[in-house]
Amino acid sequence: FFSGHRMVKRGNAPVPNAHFHKHWHPSASQKGRVRVYFDTAPQKRIRRLRRMKRAKQIFPRPIRGPLRPIVHCPTQRYNMKTRRGKGFTIMELKNAGIKDPKFARTIGIAVDKRRRNHSEESLALNTERLKEYMGKMVLFPLKPKKVKKGKVRGVVSECDAAKMKELSNRGVYLDKRGRAYMPKPKQVGKDLLKAEEPRKLTDVEKKRAVVNFLRKVTRDKKSIGKRLKRQAKKEAKANKEAMKK
Repeated sequence: FFSGHRMVKRGNAPVPNAHFHKHWHPSASQKGRVRVYFDTAPQKRIRRLRRMKRAKQIFPRPIRGPLRPIVHCPTQRYNMKTRRGKGFTIMELKNAGIKDPKFARTIGIAVDKRRRNHSEESLALNTERLKEYMGKMVLFPLKPKKVKKGKVRGVVSECDAAKMKELSNRGVYLDKRGRAYMPKPKQVGKDLLKAEEPRKLTDVEKKRAVVNFLRKVTRDKKSIGKRLKRQAKKEAKANKEAMKK
């Protein structure tokens, strides 16, 4: 017997209309459709290591990227606030003494050809920003042996010999394109990383509760800095009292 009426829930309750559209079942044909985020902590560490690696690769260039202008936010609601823009205009570069926009991009200055200056204040502000940057910038040569003196394509920039010496002492070198790189470190202390050879357990290790021992080691590792600081304060206080006597 077929009834046209649909079976509904008894009582004053919401109509059952669940949205089970995700493939949760592990043994179904379309399994693995649900995305979970169990790797947030490892990904945080991976991003930090990636930033460190990039900082070493582009050294001595800044990790935050190229220099960008100061612009006002759009609309009347936010136009009193300032933020970093996309790039400097051609007019701002010319006023700062930089004639070639392509060269500006090679020395860490962002350029935006579409942007226009709508006020003298913004033009003067960003021009001064560029001049301050050019005054502090040290332009390293592509080939360290061939250092050009005086102007380099219209920009006054002298290679600081002390800085170059410091970089070489730190193990930082420049490749053919002028990019800084650090050679792979030698395997120093490789013997220290070797696994300990098998041996018999000592009497202390046999009696020791391993879980409690590992917890103690973890606590010591986390609080070693605080303990050293506390100990240094005690020693300083004792020395101060001894000086008074």
